[in-house]
Amino acid sequence: MAYSLQHPEIFEILDSKTSKLYYGCDQDWYTTKWQRVSGCGPTVATNMVLYIFKKKFSTRAEYVELMKDVRKYVTPTIGGVNRTSMFYRGLARCFSNNKYNMEYRYLNVPRKAQRPTFDQITEFINFALKNDRPIAFLNLHNGKVVNLESWHWTLIVESFLDKDSSHTIVTILDNGEKKTIDLKQWYDNTANDGGFVYFANAN
Repeated sequence: MAYSLQHPEIFEILDSKTSKLYYGCDQDWYTTKWQRVSGCGPTVATNMVLYIFKKKFSTRAEYVELMKDVRKYVTPTIGGVNRTSMFYRGLARCFSNNKYNMEYRYLNVPRKAQRPTFDQITEFINFALKNDRPIAFLNLHNGKVVNLESWHWTLIVESFLDKDSSHTIVTILDNGEKKTIDLKQWYDNTANDGGFVYFANAN
C-alpha cells in the first residue's frame, strides 16, 4: 500500500528570480549563518504550517517571513532542536498564540530502552498520511542512509513499499528538495535517537 498527502502542490514553491522549483521551504533561506546552520527544525515546522493551512505565497520573501515567525516558537539551542518535545511544544504554542486549536501526536524512537517496533512506526506514519497530515521526522544519526543528514529534521509526505514489499520507503522534503529514503535501513542502523510528530485539528 502507498499513502501520500492529498495536496502536495502546496509545497511547490517557484522562485521567480531564479525559476527554480523548490519542494517546501529551504533552511538556507534564513538570513543569518546561525539561522541557516540550525534551521532544519523551524523550517520543517514552517512546511507543516503551510500544509495544515493550505498556504501559498507569491514570493519567496513571504515564505521567509513565515519561517522567521515560526522560529520564534520552534527555537534551536546550541544543540539545535534535538528532541521531539522541543518541536511539538514550540509549534503547539505557535498555534495556540494564533488562536488555532491544534493537537499533536508523537512517537519517540530511542536507540535502546523502550524502543517501538518498526511496525508501530509505519502504523504511526501511515495513519497520519491517510488522514492528510504531514509528519516531522527527527533523526540524530542517519545509520546507513546516504542521502539523509544526521542531526536533522525532514518532513514525510509519502510512504510505500519497495519492489520486494519488504521495506517501507518514505518520501521526504529536505532543504527544498524531494528525496526517498529506506526507513527500515534507518531504523536498523541508526546509532542515536529519533522520532516523529504530526499535528491535527483538535475539534
